[in-house]
Amino acid sequence: MFHPDIYEMLDTLTLSEKEKLMNHLKAEIAYEKSVPLGSYLEEQWKEIKRLIERLKYEPYIDDQIEIEMIYEICEDMINSNKLKDESWEIRRRVIKSIIGGEYYDYYGVVDPMKDLFEALIFTEEERLEAADIIFDIGSDYIKKDAVKIYKESGRMEKCIDYIESHLRDKKNPYLDVISYYKDRDRSKAVEIAELGLKKCKEDQTDIIIFLIRNAIENDDEESTARYLKSAKMRRNVDFSRVQDSLDN
Repeated sequence: MFHPDIYEMLDTLTLSEKEKLMNHLKAEIAYEKSVPLGSYLEEQWKEIKRLIERLKYEPYIDDQIEIEMIYEICEDMINSNKLKDESWEIRRRVIKSIIGGEYYDYYGVVDPMKDLFEALIFTEEERLEAADIIFDIGSDYIKKDAVKIYKESGRMEKCIDYIESHLRDKKNPYLDVISYYKDRDRSKAVEIAELGLKKCKEDQTDIIIFLIRNAIENDDEESTARYLKSAKMRRNVDFSRVQDSLDN
């Protein structure tokens, strides 16, 4: 483990610089002594942040003892049954710090941070507010977690724009957007389904079933025939499921 040797660094300072440092330290010590202790969560989080600051001085992050200590502190907090006694204001501040730090993944503690994040939330309102914070200050790296919260809470309108702007080669985002729009804007749903046939690299069966059913409902025989032909030819479509769907 590497840390700069503070005492050796003192030898590089002039007498004037040492005096300035001494006065600064005296002021810091006096301030810390004057500040009353925070709540259980505040004090534990302060220790976690101190350990993270120590990790910043490491040339690389691997198996430092600070990582193990953060795991232990988070586990102790979660198992303590004390977090429920903390105000939402205090829990929210810690949640915001976790989000802003991207679960402190860079420091090798993403798992305990995610566990603590979940343990700090007790109501549906708090869960939705946490998702809002993720969308306000979080990176794309963690916005998928907010999407999960919105979906589970039936609040797709909060994240539909994000999902739509991140359609790639996975099928579920396409199905989510299709499901959202099919009773709101059927032409938009069809547009997304068509995009899914072009870009999705996973199972496209449910996507093309939607398109076939939509064509049938609109008495569009030409589109129905075209989609059925496409379904037979596509490697990522289970045509037996398509047939079963139409039979039902």
